[in-house]
This record gives sequence, structure tokens and C-alpha cells, in this order.
Amino acid sequence: MTADMNRGPALSIVKRIEMMCDFIENPAIQTAVVQAVPVTMPRLPGALGFDIPLWVGLGLVGFWAALDGFSERADLPSRKCPICKARCMPAQFAAQCLDSDSRSLGELEDLRHLYAHNYAGEADDQYFARPRHVLKRDVSIDLTCGARFDGRRPWLDLPHLRNYSQTVQRVLGRFG
Repeated sequence: MTADMNRGPALSIVKRIEMMCDFIENPAIQTAVVQAVPVTMPRLPGALGFDIPLWVGLGLVGFWAALDGFSERADLPSRKCPICKARCMPAQFAAQCLDSDSRSLGELEDLRHLYAHNYAGEADDQYFARPRHVLKRDVSIDLTCGARFDGRRPWLDLPHLRNYSQTVQRVLGRFG
């Protein structure tokens, strides 16, 4: 099998996921929210059933999938991570990362597990049974995207999705 260094498909996925922000921020959607939400509730998309933190978390899972797909097709050397002992994105892309991007990929790896394997963003004891790159049980930290992780849950919003999208695009952009 020959290595496919075409980053186009991965970048396309990342950009399409980021477009979710454009949908929620679209003036027509904002008008619908204002017109449809009862005055006794906050006039936010969540009042209509759009769970933005959940969708942002699932978007992060998609970013991870784009990186993983590219990594496999580009036949990047398989590297075991000294932190999680697995073939993770921070280890796979270490050579293409600057310090801030490296930290962001560590967060993305932890958040991916949190949303893909752990009840949509709620960290429990089983989640912390494995070593994590950045997130620690009951330790509040500010993430590189500007969100806060309170030791059990990340507080994600649309700007955070855009921030991680830019990180993934930068990392992929370092290939050719």
C-alpha cells in the first residue's frame, strides 16, 4: 500500500463540521429561536432542543476521526504515546505540532474519549481509570480553546469548536 498524503478529504470533513457553527449562528435560525421560544425561557437554541455542548463534543469526535483517517492513509509511523500507552493523535502528529497545537491535540484526544465513550461529556470514575493527556479528575483547567473543564465536564460552545477546527487544519496543513 502506498502512502496517500492528500490531506484534502480530512480538511473537507473538518471544515464541514465547523459549518455547524454557521447553521446555529444563521440569522434565520436566530429569528426562529426568538419567535418560537416561550418568553419564560432563555431565547437560546437549547430551548428548541439544540444541545450545543453535545453537538460541539460530537464535532470534536469528528475532528479526531478526520485526523485518524488521514494518519492511516498517509501511513504515518505508528507511535505509542508515553502518556496513554496507545496510538493516539498527539503521538501520531507530534512531529507536525508546535507546543500549543500539541496541547490542543492532547485535549482533543481526551475530549474525544469523553464524548465518544462516556455519556456525552460527563466524566466518571471509569473515564479516569485510564491515563488522560490533559484532563484530570476534579481538577479545573482552562483549555486552549478558551473553554473550562471543571474536573468532571467541559463547558463547550461554538467558538471552542471553531478553535479546535483551526488547530486541526493547521496540523494537517503542515503536510505538503
